[in-house]
Amino acid sequence: MYQMVAKDSDSEFFRCPITAENSSAWLRIRRRRVNVQLQEASIDGFTILVRAVDSTRLRIGEPWMLMHDGTTLEVQAQWFFQAADGRVQIGLRRLRDLTPPPVIGGWMPRVFSRPQTPDYSSSSLVLTCGVLAMVLSLALPGVGDKLGTSSRIQSAINGLYGGIRSAIGNWI
Repeated sequence: MYQMVAKDSDSEFFRCPITAENSSAWLRIRRRRVNVQLQEASIDGFTILVRAVDSTRLRIGEPWMLMHDGTTLEVQAQWFFQAADGRVQIGLRRLRDLTPPPVIGGWMPRVFSRPQTPDYSSSSLVLTCGVLAMVLSLALPGVGDKLGTSSRIQSAINGLYGGIRSAIGNWI
């Protein structure tokens, strides 16, 4: 295992200790997963603790993925220190944040398209409600009977309902 000593110029940033309840994290190195304990965090990186057994599985020279508290960060090892109890303390430099942005969903699920950020300036909700109100008014017995659309819309809805009911009945 490599041992390096941090230079005085490396301590330009304030390092914040991580509480024990929030210190659980893991590293992904290619397809391997190593459980680690986060000790400190700063603007430029982290300090982690790794068990001696797990430290033998670390591959040096390539970026690692640090998974902690719902975030995914690409990190690179800067220094190692092996303590007397066998655990290894590793200084990680933050390369980039790979956490996917949160998906903000709308009121209508999208089955075949990728989720997009909603456009609240459009009047799509008003348009959808207007089309729905128009179809419902054409299906009503009073207006729909005079226009001749009531029976057609009702038979289409009954056909959809019967198809869904038979599919669920066969599935259960």
